[in-house]
Amino acid sequence: MQKRLLYILTIFFATICFVACNDDDESSSGDALSLKASADTIVLDEARGNDVAVSFTWNKGKDPGPENTLVYFFRLDIFGADFKTSTEPIEFAPDEEFKVEYTNKELNDLILNKWGLLPGSDIKMEARVVAKVIGPKFIYPEISIIPLEIKSYVPTPETLYLTGDATPVGTGLTKAIKMTEVEAGNIYQWQGVLKPGYFKFISILGEPLPSLNKGAGDNRLVNRTLDSEPDNMFEISTESIYNIEVRKDNMTLKCEVNVPYPNLYLVGSAGTGWGVPQDLYKFTMNAGNPNLFELNITLNVGEFKILSAQNYDDYTLRPVIASAPVTDDRMQANKGGEDLKWVIKEGENGHYKITLDVYKMKIKFEKQ
Repeated sequence: MQKRLLYILTIFFATICFVACNDDDESSSGDALSLKASADTIVLDEARGNDVAVSFTWNKGKDPGPENTLVYFFRLDIFGADFKTSTEPIEFAPDEEFKVEYTNKELNDLILNKWGLLPGSDIKMEARVVAKVIGPKFIYPEISIIPLEIKSYVPTPETLYLTGDATPVGTGLTKAIKMTEVEAGNIYQWQGVLKPGYFKFISILGEPLPSLNKGAGDNRLVNRTLDSEPDNMFEISTESIYNIEVRKDNMTLKCEVNVPYPNLYLVGSAGTGWGVPQDLYKFTMNAGNPNLFELNITLNVGEFKILSAQNYDDYTLRPVIASAPVTDDRMQANKGGEDLKWVIKEGENGHYKITLDVYKMKIKFEKQ
């Protein structure tokens, strides 16, 4: 009797499962989602950098019904990374053309710069498309993944030089300063002193063209290939140490004053005491010149020095002699060493404007 009951229940549940499965099959139509690549083995070629190396396409997948909408997401990643280090997802609406392409240079740059793999190596990768269902009920998305084998190339170094009367070498094109290639063919950096004047970038030492010039904005670059095109350059108004970075991928320039001590504090008995941080007076950076810092303060008879952080362990700005008077404008920065200080003597106390030049390492006292 028990065996017969168990048999009947088994048939009953199997029938329900069969009907449910049939209902699911009837609620969707079309072919399963299938991602395809124009090639599954790709040898990247620097000489064909702007040519398409691989194209990815896919079909619409199964129709989830009129009450639902499909949104597609494409990603590319290193094999075995489970798409945790993938490219940013590329989203597609159901009425768009389902196609993603990468040129030889784009794919090689991703391999070298995003995933940090060695140039000239063989890499296993995966591409994935997910069809996400948007609707009143949750439905598992369709997913299609395909493997790829790609051989990257070793990029030929591309030079970039800094030239102009704002640079230490002037306008002579044969003496232009070679910048450091941080990311092959894309990111270039240089640090050094620039003075009031103008600068631009050339690709070939001694040759005026091609060049990278000032575009429509203070940080925009533009390619100049003809003499007839405007020779607009970037301007420097304040002499200082600058950090320069050129990015070719988005044609931008970053040119910033290298401020070694962005925060400065006066401390000492000439102020309110030696307690840190309660006795610190913070200097304000000059809006027009990041080398200059200013502080308006009432100084008492006593001593003081200038800290670069809210502690006594970092760099300290000091005079170059012991018990330096307010008439001595020399300044130095160090860690440790002799604890030199400025001294405010009797009759010198009062309200002062103190100006620091951290590029020239000078201090100026103006009694108000």
